[in-house]
Amino acid sequence: IPQISYASTAPELSDPGRYEYFSRVVPPDSYQAQAMVDVVRALGWSYVSTLASEGNYGESGVEAFVQSSRETGQALGGTGLYWEALGGALGGTGSAGREGSALSLPVLPVTPSPRRRVLEAATLANLSGHFSWVGSDSWGAKMAPVQGLEEAAHGAITILPKRASVPGRYGVPHGAMGCPPPGFDEYFTSRSLENNRRNLWFHEFWEDDFNCRL
Repeated sequence: IPQISYASTAPELSDPGRYEYFSRVVPPDSYQAQAMVDVVRALGWSYVSTLASEGNYGESGVEAFVQSSRETGQALGGTGLYWEALGGALGGTGSAGREGSALSLPVLPVTPSPRRRVLEAATLANLSGHFSWVGSDSWGAKMAPVQGLEEAAHGAITILPKRASVPGRYGVPHGAMGCPPPGFDEYFTSRSLENNRRNLWFHEFWEDDFNCRL
């Protein structure tokens, strides 16, 4: 069954041999990893610790970051940790007194709780401001992970793929990367049960969005 995803960003999904019928409209996380390497190089860091979720998303993100750093000739020292096995490692890192930078890589868990726990641990260990955070789009696009923990997250750099919307007929030229064609917003928001009967699943969306039964 052909699939087109708007949110699946795992790098391994780019393998046409394994996922012949899969397409997506978002870039793979390898691009975020490259952007993070660029940030590290620009800031002149030589030591980072990667922090990600266990599983294909987090682990492939770490691998992409390490690979990108090698390809660019960026020699980095550091350690790798996963949310689920973090335990007291954050406090241990702080007590060691290393003036390093903590780097969180894509893709972090969907829920904000793991990131909050890390920031909470930094706060409890009196390490707010000790780390410099670089976060993936799953952090940068949300407020929930940092609400009430702004001091610990202060100065964080987060990565977010470019997104754009074209108002009406004007703006970015038709077909520009990341942008819908002119008039798309008006067309999309004007769809209703009366004028969109060709979409067999639209009534299900309508029921779910408006919490009603037709």
